[in-house]
Amino acid sequence: EQNIKGGAQYLAKVISWIPERIPQPDRVWFALASYNVGWGHVNDARIITEQEGASPDKWADVKKRLPLLIKKRYYRKTKYGYARGDVAVKYVDNIRRYYDALVWLDENDAIANPSEEEQSTEEAQPEAQASEPKPNDNTQQTNSEQQELENN
Repeated sequence: EQNIKGGAQYLAKVISWIPERIPQPDRVWFALASYNVGWGHVNDARIITEQEGASPDKWADVKKRLPLLIKKRYYRKTKYGYARGDVAVKYVDNIRRYYDALVWLDENDAIANPSEEEQSTEEAQPEAQASEPKPNDNTQQTNSEQQELENN
């Protein structure tokens, strides 16, 4: 519990280092990369991004350059030097995927746990439910079975 609280406090501190002109959600992605590899290295990647004509304030642009910090021809010109930027990008991508899964589950929670209003509507129409096949009902066809029947 202390580790989680300490990590959250540190992440809040890291977020405060990100320039305010960077909008959400990019601001969080920059903060997570900084949490992993350090703000100095992320800022070095932002400088490279700007030098290459892309936006240093867009995570999608910086994400492409952060892995360059493992290459000597790039890191030798930076303030903070070598960094495993590729690891930071994977770290952020993994968190984004996990976040997207949680959002999806949250949005679809209404299907798994209908509200009281939806439950009372379903109770008022029991005959409609009785005619619908249940997930374990042998009469229900899989998508592939349905396609096979339609093709024949």
